[in-house]
Amino acid sequence: MSKKISLGAAIAFMAIVAALTFTLTMVLSMNDFTEMMVNVRDRESMYQKLAEISRTVRDNYYYSVNEDLLMDNVAAGYLDGLGDPYGRYYSAEEYAEYLDTQEGEYIGVGIVPEMDPSGYILVQEVYPDSPAQDVIQEGDLIVEVDGEAVTEENYTTMAAAMQGEAGTKVSLVIRRENEDIPMEITRRQVVLPTVYYQSFDDVGYLRISSFGSATRDQFNRYYNRLIGDGCTSMVIDLRDNTGGSVRSVSGILDILLPAGDTIKAQYKDGEEAVIATSDSSETDLAVVVLANENTAGTAEVFIQALRDYQKARVVGRQTAGNGSLQQMITLSDSSAVRLTVALYVSPAGVIFHGTGIQPDYDVTLDTESVNWENLSLEFDNQLSRAVELASAVAKAESTISDETSQAAGEDSSESSSSSQAEEEDASSSSDSSEEESSSSEESSSSEESSSADGEE
Repeated sequence: MSKKISLGAAIAFMAIVAALTFTLTMVLSMNDFTEMMVNVRDRESMYQKLAEISRTVRDNYYYSVNEDLLMDNVAAGYLDGLGDPYGRYYSAEEYAEYLDTQEGEYIGVGIVPEMDPSGYILVQEVYPDSPAQDVIQEGDLIVEVDGEAVTEENYTTMAAAMQGEAGTKVSLVIRRENEDIPMEITRRQVVLPTVYYQSFDDVGYLRISSFGSATRDQFNRYYNRLIGDGCTSMVIDLRDNTGGSVRSVSGILDILLPAGDTIKAQYKDGEEAVIATSDSSETDLAVVVLANENTAGTAEVFIQALRDYQKARVVGRQTAGNGSLQQMITLSDSSAVRLTVALYVSPAGVIFHGTGIQPDYDVTLDTESVNWENLSLEFDNQLSRAVELASAVAKAESTISDETSQAAGEDSSESSSSSQAEEEDASSSSDSSEEESSSSEESSSSEESSSADGEE
């Protein structure tokens, strides 16, 4: 039996609910308002402090104030005050230079300079496909730039003088084996190499120094080359790689991983967002990654994604643990701020910020430094271990594949034999049936003939 509620009681109940809802809303609103007022008071206090400093300086400072320099430094101080180790303010000029470096290109002759003990410019490396490629060699000394002798005092200026506008010429004097060689080189755009390739028998080796805008294309070119060279496995060296472009990392992961999420981020409200995904094509090579304590940022994102998909073993040392995502925000005057806005999350949900990534095989480098341009298995024990592991994994996977194929072949053969036997049995049965049918028909004919004779 249902209880009836009077109209008055229902109205009273609704009024109580409405009052409670209003009260709760007001409490929450007051909390938000109080928090907002605290923020406003804090900001007002900060602005008052800056205004007081400005008045004090302008009233008492002896020298004139460079307003642009002051503003840039105030902005830089604001970012420093956040305590974000990766946050930074860029003036308009600094931001323009930053964008140039991110493009992975510059205009010049295409060498990596280093100061020689004598003060000359030592050519440490010559970039491929650069103006210097056919005329300058590693180990050359540049002793003169545009008619001015290179010294220890003007080294920085002379090294910078080799850069300039595309199409312009720079005059150099190169010292090679005690012979001075004058030459003139036309400056042009040079793509900075970030991927280096060599092979150790059937193991391809790819070193990625950083992830720039051109890295994905460079990686893809060398990846196809090592496959063409007959390599069955590869070592990807990310030692001392401090990261770089997320787009570059996701592009290379797309080459290596199957379909699925590859990079995700967790924002301060706890929400997660997928930043990058991969299509269904993937590598079938055995992969080993080299890492060390200087491997950081998106280089760690790269490693953890490969590990989540069980696509790579890691050799070396624990990584840096910089798993925070920075965003570059351009301001109205073309300056910019870089802020940490999220933490990277791996496809399997791993957050490695602050902890780093532990290698599968912890190997300490025997030497203090590695000559990246002249790698040697004899003097680089981390590389030697990685190459050995890559080769072993490739052989093991090949053996498993062969055994699987052989087993499949045997199953197919047995199935074929069984089918053949069944066909023979069926054929025999069919022949027997036909014989019985023929005999029966003959008997029937004989009986019919006898019957006919009787009737006659």
